[in-house]
Amino acid sequence: MKTKLVALVAMLILCIVALSGCTDISDSYKPGSFGATEEEQQIVDAVTEKYGDMTASGEPRLLEVMMTSSTVNFIPVDKVLKYSKDSEELYAWFIYDNFNYDTISVEWIYLDNDYSIYTFESETGEDFGRGTFILEQPDDGWPLGEYRVIISGAGIEESVNFEIIDGSTVSEPFDLLGGATIDSHKAEFGNTGPSTTSSSVTPGWYLTTVEDYGDESDDERYDVDYKRANVWTSIIGSKGETVQVRTISDEPEDFYAAQEEIVINVRKEGLVIAPGEGGFEDVSNICIDMADVAIDRGTSSHYYLEDKTYGSFFSMGWRDVNGDDVKEGTFKANAPGENAFGGSFRIMYTYSNGAHYRTNYIYEWKE
Repeated sequence: MKTKLVALVAMLILCIVALSGCTDISDSYKPGSFGATEEEQQIVDAVTEKYGDMTASGEPRLLEVMMTSSTVNFIPVDKVLKYSKDSEELYAWFIYDNFNYDTISVEWIYLDNDYSIYTFESETGEDFGRGTFILEQPDDGWPLGEYRVIISGAGIEESVNFEIIDGSTVSEPFDLLGGATIDSHKAEFGNTGPSTTSSSVTPGWYLTTVEDYGDESDDERYDVDYKRANVWTSIIGSKGETVQVRTISDEPEDFYAAQEEIVINVRKEGLVIAPGEGGFEDVSNICIDMADVAIDRGTSSHYYLEDKTYGSFFSMGWRDVNGDDVKEGTFKANAPGENAFGGSFRIMYTYSNGAHYRTNYIYEWKE
């Protein structure tokens, strides 16, 4: 396999809260050929099997965009979902394909106050390669909360979200290598022999599948724009008025510990929601249940996320006042216990507004 590889590596020490004492550090390294070690050949074979021959021509692609604890020979040692606040470095990793000496930008954002921390820019090779970009811990530590890394170039963009928590780092094996992780200890202590693999994983519930379901209404006056966690509905009222309701929901996390509290914010926005004799109403709920039941069925073990004001079922419609209206709720429930529901469960979002629209988030217990 002919390889054209430019590695993208940069390091940054950045103070997020206070700029005093901050120093920018940059460096680059060009590794040997793809496949020079046993592990690198593994990744070549895995990428080829999953995405096809990387030397073939085609449209630009960004593949396997993820966070990791570190890399060995430019291969992630794991896939991180949540970093400990004590982490010294945050690694963003990806594969690029069908680039032609294009500029790739890697922007790090602190989502809690929409603060753009830093943007790396680096030129790719002629075709494909791997990218590793590292953000080092600020002098006064990491702020807790949500973060996002946005990778863009050649007219395309991909992103990955992660969280920094007051607890242990949450990670799982690097999926591309068949559920194994690279052992970083040999590289750390100078052993030049081939790295081995291990199967360590943080025990907990991991998001594995997301499924969308929807049906159409026979009412010609009815229109809906269903996007995951953002459902907009419109219907013509009895006097020709346009009735509109939009329901916007947070999506759940990629990982939950056993019995960790799940918190989902939901916002409903209505326009002319009670026109005369109109009976339109938008109702949504979020339910936890076993994963292997039909989308329109449930088991006796199911339970709902609840808001202290609106309860389990969040509605907006003709019972509310005329004119513009907004409702916001925070819906909460604990994740199932260790290995409950036979080892898998679902968080199901349901929207009923003239038709039924649902999204299933399927989780599996791993340890």
